[in-house]
Amino acid sequence: MKIGVIGAGNMGTAMVKGFEKAGHMSMKDFFIKSGTSNKAELLAEKVKAQLVNHYDDLSEMEVIILMVNEDAALDVIKQLKKVINSSTLLVSVVPAISIKEMEDVLSETQPIVSLLPNTVVEINQGMIGYHSNSYVDEAMIKALFQPMGKVIKVKESELSIFSTMSGCGPAIVDIFIEALSDGAVLNGMSRAMSYEVITEMIMGAAQLAQQGVHPAKLKDDVTSPGGSTIKAVATLEKNAFRYALIDAINGVQR
Repeated sequence: MKIGVIGAGNMGTAMVKGFEKAGHMSMKDFFIKSGTSNKAELLAEKVKAQLVNHYDDLSEMEVIILMVNEDAALDVIKQLKKVINSSTLLVSVVPAISIKEMEDVLSETQPIVSLLPNTVVEINQGMIGYHSNSYVDEAMIKALFQPMGKVIKVKESELSIFSTMSGCGPAIVDIFIEALSDGAVLNGMSRAMSYEVITEMIMGAAQLAQQGVHPAKLKDDVTSPGGSTIKAVATLEKNAFRYALIDAINGVQR
Protein backbone atom coordinates (compact mmCIF):
# COMPACT_ATOMS: atom_id res chain seq x y z
CA MET A 1 0.00 0.00 0.00
CA LYS A 2 1.43 3.36 -1.03
CA ILE A 3 0.84 6.21 1.42
CA GLY A 4 1.35 9.87 0.66
CA VAL A 5 2.08 12.31 3.46
CA ILE A 6 1.55 16.07 3.16
CA GLY A 7 2.80 18.03 6.15
CA ALA A 8 5.98 17.43 8.15
CA GLY A 9 5.33 19.67 11.14
CA ASN A 10 5.02 18.43 14.71
CA MET A 11 1.99 16.24 14.07
CA GLY A 12 3.21 15.00 10.70
CA THR A 13 6.59 14.10 12.15
CA ALA A 14 5.02 12.31 15.12
CA MET A 15 2.71 10.34 12.84
CA VAL A 16 5.43 9.23 10.44
CA LYS A 17 7.76 8.27 13.30
CA GLY A 18 4.85 6.35 14.81
CA PHE A 19 4.46 4.33 11.63
CA GLU A 20 8.20 3.64 11.68
CA LYS A 21 8.13 2.49 15.30
CA ALA A 22 5.05 0.31 14.84
CA GLY A 23 6.71 -1.51 11.96
CA HIS A 24 3.47 -2.71 10.34
CA MET A 25 4.13 -0.75 7.16
CA SER A 26 7.27 -0.56 5.04
CA MET A 27 8.67 2.97 5.17
CA LYS A 28 9.64 2.57 1.50
CA ASP A 29 5.91 2.80 0.76
CA PHE A 30 5.67 6.27 2.31
CA PHE A 31 5.98 9.26 -0.01
CA ILE A 32 6.47 12.54 1.85
CA LYS A 33 5.67 15.72 -0.08
CA SER A 34 8.30 18.41 0.18
CA GLY A 35 7.32 21.87 1.40
CA THR A 36 8.77 25.35 1.77
CA SER A 37 11.14 24.25 4.54
CA ASN A 38 13.49 21.27 4.68
CA LYS A 39 11.42 19.43 7.32
CA ALA A 40 9.98 16.92 4.87
CA GLU A 41 13.42 16.18 3.45
CA LEU A 42 14.91 15.63 6.90
CA LEU A 43 11.99 13.44 7.99
CA ALA A 44 12.11 11.30 4.84
CA GLU A 45 15.84 10.83 5.28
CA LYS A 46 15.46 9.90 8.93
CA VAL A 47 12.80 7.21 8.45
CA LYS A 48 14.04 6.01 5.02
CA ALA A 49 10.86 7.14 3.24
CA GLN A 50 10.56 8.57 -0.28
CA LEU A 51 10.65 12.34 -0.79
CA VAL A 52 8.51 13.75 -3.60
CA ASN A 53 8.39 17.31 -4.87
CA HIS A 54 5.16 17.53 -6.87
CA TYR A 55 1.50 16.66 -6.30
CA ASP A 56 1.63 14.60 -9.49
CA ASP A 57 4.00 12.26 -7.66
CA LEU A 58 1.10 11.30 -5.37
CA SER A 59 -1.17 10.11 -8.20
CA GLU A 60 -0.66 6.41 -7.45
CA MET A 61 -1.20 6.66 -3.69
CA GLU A 62 -3.89 4.48 -2.13
CA VAL A 63 -3.93 6.67 0.98
CA ILE A 64 -3.00 10.33 1.42
CA ILE A 65 -2.60 11.73 4.93
CA LEU A 66 -3.04 15.49 5.07
CA MET A 67 -1.40 17.25 8.04
CA VAL A 68 -1.17 20.93 7.15
CA ASN A 69 -2.56 24.00 8.88
CA GLU A 70 -6.20 24.85 8.26
CA ASP A 71 -5.42 27.95 6.20
CA ALA A 72 -3.65 25.84 3.58
CA ALA A 73 -5.79 22.71 3.73
CA LEU A 74 -8.47 23.47 1.15
CA ASP A 75 -5.92 24.79 -1.35
CA VAL A 76 -3.94 21.57 -0.97
CA ILE A 77 -7.10 19.50 -1.45
CA LYS A 78 -7.82 21.43 -4.66
CA GLN A 79 -4.36 20.44 -5.88
CA LEU A 80 -5.00 16.82 -4.93
CA LYS A 81 -8.27 16.79 -6.88
CA LYS A 82 -6.20 17.06 -10.07
CA VAL A 83 -4.11 13.95 -9.34
CA ILE A 84 -5.93 11.44 -7.13
CA ASN A 85 -8.51 8.94 -8.29
CA SER A 86 -12.00 8.29 -6.93
CA SER A 87 -10.86 5.43 -4.68
CA THR A 88 -7.94 7.22 -3.00
CA LEU A 89 -8.54 7.43 0.74
CA LEU A 90 -7.98 10.97 2.03
CA VAL A 91 -7.12 11.07 5.73
CA SER A 92 -7.36 14.63 7.02
CA VAL A 93 -5.64 15.60 10.26
CA VAL A 94 -7.09 19.11 10.04
CA PRO A 95 -9.92 19.28 12.60
CA ALA A 96 -11.21 22.66 11.44
CA ILE A 97 -12.05 21.33 7.96
CA SER A 98 -15.21 19.22 7.84
CA ILE A 99 -15.77 16.14 5.71
CA LYS A 100 -18.54 18.04 3.88
CA GLU A 101 -16.10 20.82 2.95
CA MET A 102 -13.67 18.25 1.57
CA GLU A 103 -16.43 16.44 -0.33
CA ASP A 104 -17.46 19.76 -1.89
CA VAL A 105 -13.96 20.10 -3.34
CA LEU A 106 -13.41 16.46 -4.31
CA SER A 107 -16.56 14.37 -4.64
CA GLU A 108 -19.38 13.18 -2.40
CA THR A 109 -18.21 9.62 -3.06
CA GLN A 110 -14.52 10.21 -2.28
CA PRO A 111 -13.50 8.10 0.75
CA ILE A 112 -12.64 10.68 3.42
CA VAL A 113 -11.65 10.35 7.06
CA SER A 114 -11.23 13.10 9.62
CA LEU A 115 -8.54 11.75 11.94
CA LEU A 116 -7.77 13.16 15.39
CA PRO A 117 -4.48 11.77 16.72
CA ASN A 118 -2.19 13.27 19.34
CA THR A 119 1.58 13.51 19.29
CA VAL A 120 2.14 10.40 21.44
CA VAL A 121 1.35 8.32 18.37
CA GLU A 122 5.11 8.72 17.92
CA ILE A 123 5.63 6.16 20.70
CA ASN A 124 2.55 4.14 19.71
CA GLN A 125 0.56 5.29 22.73
CA GLY A 126 -1.78 7.59 20.86
CA MET A 127 -5.46 8.28 21.39
CA ILE A 128 -6.82 8.41 17.85
CA GLY A 129 -10.37 9.47 17.09
CA TYR A 130 -11.89 9.35 13.64
CA HIS A 131 -15.07 10.13 11.75
CA SER A 132 -15.62 9.10 8.14
CA ASN A 133 -18.10 9.23 5.32
CA SER A 134 -19.88 6.10 4.18
CA TYR A 135 -17.37 5.31 1.44
CA VAL A 136 -14.53 4.45 3.83
CA ASP A 137 -13.45 0.92 4.68
CA GLU A 138 -13.26 1.25 8.46
CA ALA A 139 -11.31 -2.00 8.73
CA MET A 140 -8.56 -0.29 6.73
CA ILE A 141 -8.55 2.66 9.14
CA LYS A 142 -8.05 0.35 12.09
CA ALA A 143 -5.40 -1.69 10.30
CA LEU A 144 -3.47 1.49 9.50
CA PHE A 145 -3.67 3.27 12.83
CA GLN A 146 -4.35 0.78 15.64
CA PRO A 147 -0.67 -0.21 15.91
CA MET A 148 0.01 3.40 16.94
CA GLY A 149 -2.57 3.68 19.70
CA LYS A 150 -6.20 3.28 20.64
CA VAL A 151 -8.58 4.02 17.76
CA ILE A 152 -12.07 5.29 18.57
CA LYS A 153 -14.91 6.18 16.21
CA VAL A 154 -16.25 9.62 17.13
CA LYS A 155 -19.55 11.30 16.27
CA GLU A 156 -19.17 14.31 14.02
CA SER A 157 -20.61 16.51 16.77
CA GLU A 158 -17.83 15.34 19.11
CA LEU A 159 -14.89 15.95 16.77
CA SER A 160 -14.03 19.37 18.17
CA ILE A 161 -14.04 18.40 21.85
CA PHE A 162 -12.22 15.13 21.11
CA SER A 163 -9.51 17.11 19.33
CA THR A 164 -9.22 19.45 22.30
CA MET A 165 -9.01 16.65 24.86
CA SER A 166 -6.59 14.40 23.02
CA GLY A 167 -4.58 17.17 21.39
CA CYS A 168 -4.31 19.68 24.25
CA GLY A 169 -4.33 17.09 27.03
CA PRO A 170 -0.65 16.10 26.80
CA ALA A 171 0.46 19.73 27.26
CA ILE A 172 -1.85 20.11 30.26
CA VAL A 173 -0.36 16.96 31.78
CA ASP A 174 3.15 18.28 31.04
CA ILE A 175 2.38 21.48 32.98
CA PHE A 176 0.97 19.35 35.80
CA ILE A 177 4.18 17.29 35.90
CA GLU A 178 6.35 20.41 35.85
CA ALA A 179 4.39 22.05 38.67
CA LEU A 180 4.48 18.91 40.83
CA SER A 181 8.22 18.72 40.22
CA ASP A 182 8.66 22.34 41.30
CA GLY A 183 6.83 21.53 44.53
CA ALA A 184 9.06 18.51 45.10
CA VAL A 185 12.25 20.47 44.42
CA LEU A 186 11.06 23.27 46.72
CA ASN A 187 10.91 20.67 49.47
CA GLY A 188 14.30 19.09 48.87
CA MET A 189 13.88 16.42 46.20
CA SER A 190 16.21 16.39 43.21
CA ARG A 191 14.69 17.37 39.86
CA ALA A 192 15.61 14.06 38.24
CA MET A 193 14.07 11.99 41.02
CA SER A 194 10.93 14.13 41.06
CA TYR A 195 10.30 13.51 37.36
CA GLU A 196 10.85 9.79 37.78
CA VAL A 197 8.45 9.58 40.74
CA ILE A 198 5.78 11.79 39.15
CA THR A 199 5.67 10.09 35.75
CA GLU A 200 5.50 6.62 37.29
CA MET A 201 2.77 7.81 39.67
CA ILE A 202 0.72 9.24 36.79
CA MET A 203 1.02 6.06 34.73
CA GLY A 204 -0.05 3.95 37.70
CA ALA A 205 -3.00 6.22 38.53
CA ALA A 206 -4.09 6.21 34.88
CA GLN A 207 -3.99 2.40 34.73
CA LEU A 208 -6.20 2.20 37.81
CA ALA A 209 -8.67 4.66 36.28
CA GLN A 210 -8.77 2.58 33.08
CA GLN A 211 -10.15 -0.36 35.07
CA GLY A 212 -13.50 1.42 35.26
CA VAL A 213 -13.40 2.59 38.87
CA HIS A 214 -14.74 6.13 39.27
CA PRO A 215 -11.88 8.61 39.91
CA ALA A 216 -13.72 9.98 42.94
CA LYS A 217 -13.62 6.53 44.57
CA LEU A 218 -9.94 6.12 43.78
CA LYS A 219 -9.34 9.49 45.45
CA ASP A 220 -11.50 8.57 48.47
CA ASP A 221 -9.64 5.27 48.91
CA VAL A 222 -6.35 7.09 49.58
CA THR A 223 -7.61 10.05 51.63
CA SER A 224 -7.53 8.99 55.27
CA PRO A 225 -9.06 11.29 57.94
CA GLY A 226 -6.68 14.12 58.78
CA GLY A 227 -4.01 12.66 56.50
CA SER A 228 -1.59 14.31 54.11
CA THR A 229 -3.58 13.43 50.97
CA ILE A 230 -6.81 15.10 52.08
CA LYS A 231 -4.78 18.16 53.08
CA ALA A 232 -3.31 18.29 49.59
CA VAL A 233 -6.78 17.87 48.06
CA ALA A 234 -8.18 20.65 50.24
CA THR A 235 -5.40 22.98 49.08
CA LEU A 236 -6.19 22.19 45.46
CA GLU A 237 -9.86 22.96 46.07
CA LYS A 238 -8.96 26.23 47.78
CA ASN A 239 -7.04 27.25 44.65
CA ALA A 240 -9.83 26.25 42.23
CA PHE A 241 -7.78 23.43 40.66
CA ARG A 242 -10.81 21.68 39.17
CA TYR A 243 -12.26 24.88 37.74
CA ALA A 244 -8.91 25.82 36.20
CA LEU A 245 -8.91 22.53 34.25
CA ILE A 246 -12.57 22.87 33.26
CA ASP A 247 -12.00 26.45 32.13
CA ALA A 248 -8.90 25.48 30.15
CA ILE A 249 -10.93 23.00 28.08
CA ASN A 250 -13.89 25.38 27.83
CA GLY A 251 -11.55 28.18 26.73
CA VAL A 252 -10.52 26.20 23.66
CA GLN A 253 -14.15 25.49 22.73
CA ARG A 254 -15.33 29.10 23.10
